[in-house]
Amino acid sequence: MSAATTASTEPTGPVDRAFHLLQILVSAGEPLGVRELGRRSGLPRSTTSRLVGTLEQLGMVDRTVGGDVVPGRALSTLQPQSTTTPQLTDRLRPLLSELVRTFGELAVDDGDALLYLSQVASRNAVAVHDVSGERHPFHLVAPGLVTMAWWPTQRLTDHLENERAAPTPNSVVGITAIRKRLKQIRRAGFAWTNEELDVGINGLAVPILDGDDLLATVSLYGPSYRMSPAMHPKLADELVALVRQRVPVVDR
Repeated sequence: MSAATTASTEPTGPVDRAFHLLQILVSAGEPLGVRELGRRSGLPRSTTSRLVGTLEQLGMVDRTVGGDVVPGRALSTLQPQSTTTPQLTDRLRPLLSELVRTFGELAVDDGDALLYLSQVASRNAVAVHDVSGERHPFHLVAPGLVTMAWWPTQRLTDHLENERAAPTPNSVVGITAIRKRLKQIRRAGFAWTNEELDVGINGLAVPILDGDDLLATVSLYGPSYRMSPAMHPKLADELVALVRQRVPVVDR
């Protein structure tokens, strides 16, 4: 039974209703529209819309490019063990916006490769969906490959013993091929992916380092017909330079 359905009494006050919406949203595990939130909560659509607006101002919920509602970054501040996440995300948000303005690409994510912490969308008419909060296999996404490149040897060995998904013909799953690729990424300081998670979508990621420790990654995603190493041979180096310039050592 989900957390949203365990309450013994129907929420009546504004605080009760707001937390009820948050419980529904978190337990849903996917973006929800205001109409659907109202349906699941049993609240009038006008009430739901008003509460969502308040929660959005507080950072407890965010909106996707399509207008759906997702859990916000400020939710993690309610958990003491997660205090680093909002600090890191807030520190990087100006960088994310600058990347969109500079490169004109679709989205920028900062995260640990499996969990995307935040996304800033460009104004381009062709856009990928908001990936905030999503988790993907390390070997299929650019930030995941960057993360793997900075793993200790034993962790990488253990991870490669597991079966790896291959959702597209371009997915790289062979152990030897992955190891060779990670060495190249470590030397170059960035990773490109070529339609490996989704057909038609390419990615580029660079690490955010504190000394030799990987703190997070910053990545760009865009349609393969306009974003690739061949079309933008200097993009990776420019992204690396910008991240190094704009992100000094991040406090732990």
